[in-house]
Amino acid sequence: MKSKPGANEPPNDGIVGGLTIFLADSYLLMGKTQACHWNVTGPNFHGLHTLFEVQYTELFKAVDVIAERIRALGSPAPMTIEGMLAQATLTEPARIPDASGMVRMLGDDHRTLSAAAATLAEEAEDDLATHDLLVARIAAHDKAAWMLRSHSA
Repeated sequence: MKSKPGANEPPNDGIVGGLTIFLADSYLLMGKTQACHWNVTGPNFHGLHTLFEVQYTELFKAVDVIAERIRALGSPAPMTIEGMLAQATLTEPARIPDASGMVRMLGDDHRTLSAAAATLAEEAEDDLATHDLLVARIAAHDKAAWMLRSHSA
């Protein structure tokens, strides 16, 4: 019999563990997207500044839904940024990228999260609420990646 993680310990296995990692990555992507919104420069400033705002706003809503699903499944959601960063698989940039680097970085992260959501959705096929949440995230990340790709064409 497995012991339950403590209140300060994130779960590290099963669908809740996967959702916790997905939440951490989503939160990190939200922060990266907002930082790009603040720091973008160049000839496409207005278009990217606006796109990044739309995307970080969508991610803000998504992290709440993901965290609430973790709670509904009976586990604690991460309480600290440090705790989330420890769970995240995405990385932070070493420096502020230029506009095309921002588009590339965020697009790559959205594709990574879409793939992670697809893997988790397969694992959660018997948990319809979690499965549906993840399918919605796949669509959102695929759309965000497409929007970003369209800015680099």
